[in-house]
Amino acid sequence: MSFLEKAGIFLTGFLLLAVMAKEIIALIADFILAPLFGMRVKSVSFFGLAFNLQNGKWVASKHNKTALIQHDVRFDDRIPVEKYDDKKSKWLQLTTTVIKILAAAAICFACRGFFAKDKKSPLDILVISFALGMVLQALTSLGIFLYTHLVLMKRLGGYVNTLLSRLRNGEELSSLNMQPVEMLPYENPTNTEKILYYQVYMAHLAASDNHEAMREPSHQAMNYIMNHDYFTQETLAYYWLIFYFSEVEPDEQSAKALLEKLGDIIRNDKDSNARRVLAYYMFNIQHNDERAEALVSEGFAALNTTRCLATERELERKLLTQLNSRIIAHKHSMTAQTDSQ
Repeated sequence: MSFLEKAGIFLTGFLLLAVMAKEIIALIADFILAPLFGMRVKSVSFFGLAFNLQNGKWVASKHNKTALIQHDVRFDDRIPVEKYDDKKSKWLQLTTTVIKILAAAAICFACRGFFAKDKKSPLDILVISFALGMVLQALTSLGIFLYTHLVLMKRLGGYVNTLLSRLRNGEELSSLNMQPVEMLPYENPTNTEKILYYQVYMAHLAASDNHEAMREPSHQAMNYIMNHDYFTQETLAYYWLIFYFSEVEPDEQSAKALLEKLGDIIRNDKDSNARRVLAYYMFNIQHNDERAEALVSEGFAALNTTRCLATERELERKLLTQLNSRIIAHKHSMTAQTDSQ
């Protein structure tokens, strides 16, 4: 074998197979362990196919293909929101990290014979690279866990967690007194932190009727999101961006680009926020009053079944009511024009 052939085999095991194995191990661990910590796997996504848990049923959707296996773990919506505990999330993350380390150690032990061979075949190289890749993935997971809880929690990411805790304790979205990320006392926030903050900030601005302040953060979020693959944890940011480019700054090209990346995910999402976002898109971009009105009705109906914070429910009710009034007024205007002719 040439050097390039050996390098190709090594990288296949070290990166591709090890990354996929790590994600599968994490997924299985979270499916089994998350309920013990009051949490559930709410979505699974791989190679352009997504499965989302809605009202106790798994719904399949398609989105732009990626080479990633992703899953999203959230608090169990069958448990009262007031009982959500961030410490349980931390302990679940630590437990799955330990499982990854133990899995890597077990794989290396099982493959120890391949390391001892003097002359290594392509299969030997693949197995060795896979075992080493698993060690790297396990150590990376540990590093991310430590960095997240020892460093990020003191930065913008920790502030976002504090905001969410305040909301769970009964504070209203409009009373959070949030500011643009540039005005916060956190130096060099990561793009991931900014997107997490954006999702809460947009809800705060919508609750405060401050649409003008949505402009700059939305354009920043759009530039970031459109330059990388879809991540399940950023779904809410997509929703707010579609709302922004449908309602605040109508832009058909931007709204369609976001919908294309999401694929069927938002269309299959029956929660009130997804119905509301699509309703605004249909009314302002597609100019389809009938479809927008139907989506508003679905959004109102979902308010009774969607498990969310009271302040989130009131925001959705407010935005749906505002759009519903505009749809009715527009239909009356069109009828009056027709009658006058």
